[in-house]
Amino acid sequence: MGMAASQARWLALTARKTNVEYEGQQINQARTALANKAANTFSELLALEVPTAPSTQDFTKIKYSYMEGNITEFIEDMTQLTNDPDGFNYMVSHFHYADVFTGIENKLTNPQVILDAGNNPAYVGNCELVPYDPTNTMEKAAYEQICRDWPNSRFAQADPSEIFKWVFQGQTRYACLEDLRRTASSGPDSSTPSENQDKLFYYIAQDMNQKIERKEKAIVDINNQGRVQSVMYEDSSATYPVITSTETDTMAYEDAMNQYRYNMEVYEKRIADINAKTEKIQEQDRTLELKLRQLDTEQEALQTEMEAVQKVIQKNIESTFKTFES
Repeated sequence: MGMAASQARWLALTARKTNVEYEGQQINQARTALANKAANTFSELLALEVPTAPSTQDFTKIKYSYMEGNITEFIEDMTQLTNDPDGFNYMVSHFHYADVFTGIENKLTNPQVILDAGNNPAYVGNCELVPYDPTNTMEKAAYEQICRDWPNSRFAQADPSEIFKWVFQGQTRYACLEDLRRTASSGPDSSTPSENQDKLFYYIAQDMNQKIERKEKAIVDINNQGRVQSVMYEDSSATYPVITSTETDTMAYEDAMNQYRYNMEVYEKRIADINAKTEKIQEQDRTLELKLRQLDTEQEALQTEMEAVQKVIQKNIESTFKTFES
């Protein structure tokens, strides 16, 4: 190989070696970027909070009750008192359920109120209207209860002589004349006045199971486990032994379980996404690592060839100088 050819080859090898080194730098930079992505992905994984399944204990509470005659009374809340002059140590809220005679307001859809020619009540649907009878003990009690519970209604403000009743499926219903007239005249088609009438206000009175609440001072005896054993209220000398029971809010617990299942699905999806992202980063890094190894191999081959060319050039130089020396 001549001097010029050797030098040209040397320059080509040098250029290629420089290019290989540059490619290697680019790959190392890409791998550094992938390493940063992997670190961020790992941080994302560490930041995930594993959902915790709810415990029935979290939805179970202690209930206190006692018998007052044949009524079960429940203790709802207790607030500790300090330095009470009468010696009571708690303010206790308690309640029981009882049937309470109650006036109820309703609206009747499609009432089909028909009044006679004198504009007096006649029918509600197929039920005949008759005047309310104040001498009837049951009717009087119902009327008075409705007036107490609905004092601002037209019913309560009407004269008792303008209160009418009808019986539907065994239930006695009451309405005032003004409401009956309003509904009877509301039909949009004069040829069929009982069709498409406005709703009719009517009233009934019946026993309704209601929560009866009281709040009063009491002497509460609590055992060393922190549970109530007995209670005596300020307005009574009776001491009531307290029954302890537990109650689990199963609906709230099931709601919490449903939320937990959803949270687990979201968590597992996030884990799967992070694993997929990590696998993709690792695959890209393996590809870059393989390419870097190939460049290393090429670099070694170039270095070997450059050393060989360097020797040829050196020999050419030596032989040239020997020619001039002779």
